[in-house]
Amino acid sequence: MSVSRWDAQRPHQKYEGTPPTQRILLVSLDNLGDLVFASALTPLLRERYPEATITLWCKQYTAPIAGLLPGVTRVESADPFWDRAPGRPSGRFIPFAQSVMRLRREQFELAILAAAPWRTAAAVAATGAERRVGLARRKNGRWLTDVLPAEDVTQPVLAEMGRLLVPLGITVPAQLRYRLDVGPLADRRERIRTEVGPRPVALHPFASKRNRCVSIVQWIRMSIELSNRGYDPLWIGSGEELWEVRRAGGSADWQYVDQIGDGTLADSAAALSLAQLFVGHDSGPLHIAGAFGVPVVGLFTPGEPARTFPQGVGPSRMLVRPSPDGVTAEDMLAVLDSLPGDRSLKLVR
Repeated sequence: MSVSRWDAQRPHQKYEGTPPTQRILLVSLDNLGDLVFASALTPLLRERYPEATITLWCKQYTAPIAGLLPGVTRVESADPFWDRAPGRPSGRFIPFAQSVMRLRREQFELAILAAAPWRTAAAVAATGAERRVGLARRKNGRWLTDVLPAEDVTQPVLAEMGRLLVPLGITVPAQLRYRLDVGPLADRRERIRTEVGPRPVALHPFASKRNRCVSIVQWIRMSIELSNRGYDPLWIGSGEELWEVRRAGGSADWQYVDQIGDGTLADSAAALSLAQLFVGHDSGPLHIAGAFGVPVVGLFTPGEPARTFPQGVGPSRMLVRPSPDGVTAEDMLAVLDSLPGDRSLKLVR
């Protein structure tokens, strides 16, 4: 059997024979939806390098989801000092540097950067990873060994992300899908299952920019109709966001994830995995639900539907408008009713 190690001076080196066991670093120092998209890469990496140790480097708030990516061996989390996560302050230099040093001790032969702005690329270079693969971005070339053509923002995210695997000799399917493993959530799912009702429909009426969000009044109207059909509305969001739903007329009979869970992202993920359907704006919860195979409807009002449309393992539909103004409960229900299969919304008698 012929084996060889990665050679940083020969970034397009090809293997002869079986690839050796590797220490691989997958980098997703981005927000929640971006991390879910990166999950499409790990099954292919695991197939190519079955004996590899695959470490995922992510922000601290996304770590509970990082542990659900198939094929990942361990998670290292740190908040970059040049960035901030939703609802959190910017990261601090010393904790981030300590994370870099922990990774440096692992002596990675390969690092794959799901997104490679120059600061992220520089941080990965500081870990000492021998080979560093990323898409070209402003000023990042000096920190990478394999600089691939820049991302085409008119293409689906996964189509562009899949290009990261080509230099590794991995055949990338024409249509990648992201997916998450529910196994680590087993205990949480059993605890939450008793709270959500037999027919939960997860609703997430929020987005990072509030001017993209359909009126809460219309969400309430849709939820009332879902209740009339025999479904159990389950509202997803932070405590502050869900207070808006309650204040707008949310029923005491509906379920709210901040009440049935412990407030963690892991509990929210467990609740999403139990949903029979999901409807929400283009944000992390939409992609988490789709990665679990839950049928989803994504609201892009507006957004980038050609790029960040639901690309999970379950069926999906989109409602695309240039603005949330004028979008009604009936519009959202019509899209929900168009979902294929046994889970499409039908009147429950």
